[in-house]
Amino acid sequence: MLPAPLLLAIDCATPYESVALVRDGDVVAEHGAVRRHGAGPTLLDVVQALLEDAGVGLSDVRGLVCGLGPGSFTGLRVALATLKGLALARDLPLWGVPTAVALQAALPHERVVAVIDAKRGEVFVEGRCVPPSAVGDLGEATLLGSGALLYRATLLAGSPRARVPEAPALHHPRAALLTTRLGDPPPLATLEPIYVRKSDAEINYPDGFPDATAVPAQKLPPKHRR
Repeated sequence: MLPAPLLLAIDCATPYESVALVRDGDVVAEHGAVRRHGAGPTLLDVVQALLEDAGVGLSDVRGLVCGLGPGSFTGLRVALATLKGLALARDLPLWGVPTAVALQAALPHERVVAVIDAKRGEVFVEGRCVPPSAVGDLGEATLLGSGALLYRATLLAGSPRARVPEAPALHHPRAALLTTRLGDPPPLATLEPIYVRKSDAEINYPDGFPDATAVPAQKLPPKHRR
């Protein structure tokens, strides 16, 4: 009997960078680290180290899974771009899964509401980006995520029947748990991060970023004019 396909999963939606190798629901190897300055330069190094620790190569990977957020704009783009590149280079299927799934799968027998810190005093929750005081009553639920920990008192004041577990590990989205809800892989070009609000660039430059190359010729020194 052939072994089940080996999947490589990555989630960088939050400061917790998670990379995992999973086969048939079992975690073969896993990496997790808090990246205060975001994921990026070392992500492929982490993937390579994980493959070496597991005693396998990239050629053994049969599928890729990416956490789509919502969360850090940079982290989401880095993770998805990295996996899209690998998918194209190795002709592998790529699944995109909301990061909330990883948090919900941590406690599969409970009603889990993912609450992710959105910065600027806001949280991502149930498809919204709102201040913690505006979340409303979430009913009887377990709140997991960086936002749940950071704004615990405010959230519980608005949702008295909810609870926020103390264990920090429960609030880190594990990439391995993204693999619990996979269907048919979508077309690669259709995969995009889940953006719930506009980026800083869109807010600060609604008409587009000023392009220095667009300076009228008459404003350039004579030697630069054409």
